[in-house]
Amino acid sequence: MRRWPVTAALAAVALFLIVATHTRQGGWNDASRLAMVEAIVEHGHLWVDGTQMSRYTGDVARIDGKLYSDKPPALAFAAVPVYAAETALGITFRSALPRAYYWTTLLTIGVSTVAGLAVLAWFLRRVVPDPWWHAATIAAIGLGTLNTAYSVTFSNHPPSATALLVAFLLLWHWRRFGGGLASVTASALALGFAALTDHGAAFYLPAFLLYVAWPDSRSRGAAGEREADDAAADAAALRRRGDAATPRRRRAAALLFAAVSGAAIVAYAAYAIALSGSPLPLPLQPRLFDYPGSYFADRAHLAGSALPHASFADFTRYVGFCLFGYRGLFTLTPLALFVVWGIARIALSATHPHRDEARLALVPTIVLVAYYLVTSSDPGGNAYGVRWFCLFLPMFYVFLTDAYALLRRRVTRVLFWVAYALSIPLALIGAMDPWLDPTRWGSGFAWVIVLRAHGWL
Repeated sequence: MRRWPVTAALAAVALFLIVATHTRQGGWNDASRLAMVEAIVEHGHLWVDGTQMSRYTGDVARIDGKLYSDKPPALAFAAVPVYAAETALGITFRSALPRAYYWTTLLTIGVSTVAGLAVLAWFLRRVVPDPWWHAATIAAIGLGTLNTAYSVTFSNHPPSATALLVAFLLLWHWRRFGGGLASVTASALALGFAALTDHGAAFYLPAFLLYVAWPDSRSRGAAGEREADDAAADAAALRRRGDAATPRRRRAAALLFAAVSGAAIVAYAAYAIALSGSPLPLPLQPRLFDYPGSYFADRAHLAGSALPHASFADFTRYVGFCLFGYRGLFTLTPLALFVVWGIARIALSATHPHRDEARLALVPTIVLVAYYLVTSSDPGGNAYGVRWFCLFLPMFYVFLTDAYALLRRRVTRVLFWVAYALSIPLALIGAMDPWLDPTRWGSGFAWVIVLRAHGWL
């Protein structure tokens, strides 16, 4: 089977990252994480006082008179070897910020992004026969989502989304294609890293554990929604899985998954206790931001720690803004509307071969999005789009081919490809300036504001 379309798609994403990765911090978010990296490598401690990058951020918590990055620590820890190598070559944030920022971002965010897409390409061969669809899926994720905009900055969103994607694929591989307990272990590690990079990933842990432990609900030979060769492929997959579907195997896998992923959560709680005396993540402790000059002294600015909506009408307006407003998910990534619709259809189906996996992706995402919408009134600060949605988009796009197959009418298939084509330039525009402060540039859709700020409009 020809693999060059997949290779070309991966190369296109890699080339984009090499060319488009930024050379300086875009906002508080990335500067806060890099201040922790700088503090660890250059000073041997976690507090960021006195670092070069701490000058560019307000995303800091005050503990015992010292300032600490309030971000989950895994991404900063992952970047420590990269930045240590740079400092050995004389490249530091203080002396050569453009080069230090570029290489730290490319070798941490860029490399992990391409690696995750390569894992996706490996997996798609098992569920999608056409390599052109593999390439289309890789290009859609790498060049046409909100993750595209943040993959060129030192942001936690692409690596956490990549880790969640890999965890999802490895569990799917274990359950359907005989991946063995190594797949379960690697999935738990990936999910643990995702949770220690983006708190929202912890919402998926119970669902993933249930997926490992729950008996297979798929019926065989059903179906109005599948061809005969699909049913044969399912039967072959069942034979390949061997004893992976037995109760004993499921119990062992569930215990292993719970132990490994739980260890990551315990480690994060220990980190929080060591710093603050509480196991709660630092952003969920408002007292740590109650100091003079802190933007987050107002609890309404701390997403997840308050109920800021004055009324149900106010809440519904906010939901509409986050989904369809000038920086809404479906406004900036129109293809995602088809993908979400497709996953919902699959999850509600009684016969679709991927319905369990669609439910696994969809149900915790609904809970996560509801949590963010209920507990926030500012979707991600100065940012291109609602960046919280980045976490689940690559995982959802695994179902891109399935979503298209559910479109029966020619007009809807044409609209699918129109949305696909529009999503790429909208994402690339966001990559120009994902942390742009829009206040100087008037009103309008997020992509209009970016182009206006860069003199294109």
